[in-house]
Amino acid sequence: MTNHEPKMRSAHTCFAKTLAILLLGLLPLPAGWVRARSAVDSARSNEMNRTDREINAGGYYEGLIGTDAPQGGPSELTLCLIGKPRGWGRPRATDLKRSLDGDFLMFELRPNVKQTLYGEPFITNGFGMRGRSHPHQKPPETFRIAVLGSSIDMGWGVGSETMYVNELEKWLNDHALKLGLKRRFEVLNFAVPAYSPMQRFESFRRKAVEFDPDLVLYSATMLDIRLIEIHLCDMFQCRVDMTYDFLREAVAKAGITERDLRLNADEKLRDKDVIKAKLRPHYWSIYNATMTALAAECRSAGIPLASMIIPRVGKADAPIARDETLAALRAVLTPHTKPLFDLSGTFDDLDPADLEIGPLDDHPNALGHHRLFRALARALVNDDLYELLFESARRPDFDEHGPAGLPSQSPAPKDVGHDQP
Repeated sequence: MTNHEPKMRSAHTCFAKTLAILLLGLLPLPAGWVRARSAVDSARSNEMNRTDREINAGGYYEGLIGTDAPQGGPSELTLCLIGKPRGWGRPRATDLKRSLDGDFLMFELRPNVKQTLYGEPFITNGFGMRGRSHPHQKPPETFRIAVLGSSIDMGWGVGSETMYVNELEKWLNDHALKLGLKRRFEVLNFAVPAYSPMQRFESFRRKAVEFDPDLVLYSATMLDIRLIEIHLCDMFQCRVDMTYDFLREAVAKAGITERDLRLNADEKLRDKDVIKAKLRPHYWSIYNATMTALAAECRSAGIPLASMIIPRVGKADAPIARDETLAALRAVLTPHTKPLFDLSGTFDDLDPADLEIGPLDDHPNALGHHRLFRALARALVNDDLYELLFESARRPDFDEHGPAGLPSQSPAPKDVGHDQP
């Protein structure tokens, strides 16, 4: 018995340490610790982690839009181990979107969809837009904002009323009412999951402009370069015309040949990796050309163009991991949009587990969307755009549903805990 006592003590010690680690993982960390841990996690093998995450994210988005089998989503085994949330499971891509054969857009949301996604209602209106229904013709005394974006802006995985786009519309109307204005606001959501910057531009030209918007709000993410890559490869694979001269020129400069574009027996690109490698040095110039074209279209129509950079949840968009991409995005957006709202730090002080819609999914939940709304509303209050929206100078007092305090000295958002508005 005596000989076994050291072994038993060792086993008990090991068990105690393991239990302590597991319990520690269940405890909420102070906000400062969350930010520090995020920075440390980002610093560890940062370049490798970022590359792997972007590859996985690209596979996830390809699966989300139904172009190829998803490569980056969580496996069934993983979900069994970490636990599926209630209502987990995505409808088939064909239930949410419809393919557009030979069309530059490639796909769009189906109109009049009524599905359940992550336990939340997923509804589109008669124009195939997520959110509230608005008439095609703009009513009198109405200020329309057209949002161009991708899955986060569309509200992937959250209910319609908790989408930041709809929260923004409600606050704008509440604030206008408090100011005694007759003006009403409509925020039209033209965002579609996995839309690249080029598809957002095309959506403006063919759809948004028909609704006579008074302001265009372009939403960018740190994944935009990957979405450009997916869009171009899908067009090559489906033999869709590049449509725009700036794209044709980029493809020519990349040296893409007919041989590179061969398809296999499954009608997939045989040499996709070769195509990606040739295109990679040109992605940012393509993005810049896209924004140049969008800005020109907005100027021609007399519509102001503003932009924002919004974050995903988790390590991929943590401060250190996003620095390089964020700087490149700002360099592309700043010359063409005014103002540019950088909301990339909106989630930095919260644990990603409190913000994600499900295991290993970087889309924000309802709390994340509320944070985005608060950050955007506060940015609007602090910008000259406020005067365009409300036809008056900024006031030092704001209602309880939006930013409070002096515009230049806005307090921290009250969106966590019992004081959440």
